[in-house]
Amino acid sequence: MPARPDEDGDHLLRVIDSIWQKTQQHWLDDMAGHFDRTHWTPLLAESRTYLRALGECLEVMSTAQRDTEF
Repeated sequence: MPARPDEDGDHLLRVIDSIWQKTQQHWLDDMAGHFDRTHWTPLLAESRTYLRALGECLEVMSTAQRDTEF
């Protein structure tokens, strides 16, 4: 069975976030905080919102497929 893109995406976001957390331990200047506030945090929030919506859409499509099987 193919993997679900919403679940794969969530896993990848957790991996990337973990890498970002490790990077923050070494990148300690003002630019790091700026990057986190203006780029990473909004991107993470938007990506999670997108993945939630994608998961809901996949559930609807799966239900519709089951309901229309002959």
